[in-house]
This record gives sequence, C-alpha cells and structure tokens, in this order.
Amino acid sequence: MTFLERLDLENKILQNSGMSQFQIYRGYGNTYTLTGIYKSNSGNRYTLYSPIPSNYPVGRPELYIKNPNPLYGYANQRTINSYGLSHSMHTLPNGPFGEVQICHWRRERWHSAITFNKVMLKAMLWLEAYEQHLSTEKTIDSYVRTMN
Repeated sequence: MTFLERLDLENKILQNSGMSQFQIYRGYGNTYTLTGIYKSNSGNRYTLYSPIPSNYPVGRPELYIKNPNPLYGYANQRTINSYGLSHSMHTLPNGPFGEVQICHWRRERWHSAITFNKVMLKAMLWLEAYEQHLSTEKTIDSYVRTMN
C-alpha cells in the first residue's frame, strides 16, 4: 500500500468510526495533516492538529492542541503548555508554536497497524481528563492510565 493509499484508507476509517470531524488534508508540497475540532462533553471546543510524517505509518505522528493555545490549567494558575514533557500530565514537548503536545502512544510501542481513529480516541480521552483537571486540580494521570 502506498503512502497516499494509506491516507485515503485512514480518512475512510475515521468516517466509519464516527469521527468525521477529523480529516486528513494535503498541505503545501507533499505535506499532509490530520486536523479537526473535538467538542467535549461539557461543550468546549478543541482544535487538534497532527502533521503526518513522510514515513507514516512506520513513523509515529505528533499530536497537538492547536486551539486554545495556551491551554490553561486549574484555576488559570498555570498553563498546561508550561509542563512541557510531563508524565503526570501525559504531555510531550510543546509544538513549534508552543502548542500542547499530547502523548498518545509511546514511540517504542508505535507500529504501523495503529490507525488515526485510535490516536484521536486517545486525544478525546485526554481532553475529557483535562476538563476534569480543570474542576479538581488532579493531574491527567489521575484519570487516564499511562498511554502505551
């Protein structure tokens, strides 16, 4: 299967999984991104963005919260962005514009059978846990076990 065939398949899987709010788009040149808006159970909207590496599906894609940015934490005491790489918050180093990067899969456990619908499912779980953090001050790992 070619890279473009895989991306076409990924879009179909997203559609069939009930995640039609997420789509793969072609950018400039031969760049591709997965993007979409997730509406949380409490009604908040989050724009998710994943630049697709040219070696996908072998290479693990990064996943960012593009909007809101910065992403404020409990009682606006600090931003989630300020955590950077954090096990307790399940975040990786911030993106090129300071966006929060969600840890969706450990690099060493990533494999080509993992599809974007699974990545986005983990993102949605992370965002629901984040909203619990906003209410309780508890860290993301209080709600979501270590993500493989």
